[in-house]
Amino acid sequence: MTDKEKTTEDFTEALGKEVDHAFRNLAAAIMKEGSLSSKEKALIALACSAAVKCERCVRRHRETARKAGASQEEMLEAAAIAGLVRMGSGFNAATILLDNED
Repeated sequence: MTDKEKTTEDFTEALGKEVDHAFRNLAAAIMKEGSLSSKEKALIALACSAAVKCERCVRRHRETARKAGASQEEMLEAAAIAGLVRMGSGFNAATILLDNED
């Protein structure tokens, strides 16, 4: 028998009811329908997870995006944008090499 993978909620619960309640309320308030749809927010969360290279987050946000109605193609495009941003930030950091200072 194996233990289930621990979640963010397991961690916030371990910190106590006050922290757990505050975290869950914050997450719910941010992810609810607003100017962006829940699906759009789920795709952004998925892309951010890919950008920071958190596999556990990618798995979790993939499920959230699916439940919000995102297609496989939409999730792939969101992840591709994340990859592009990471590559661009790497290129941006590498511009220091263009300085002619020795």
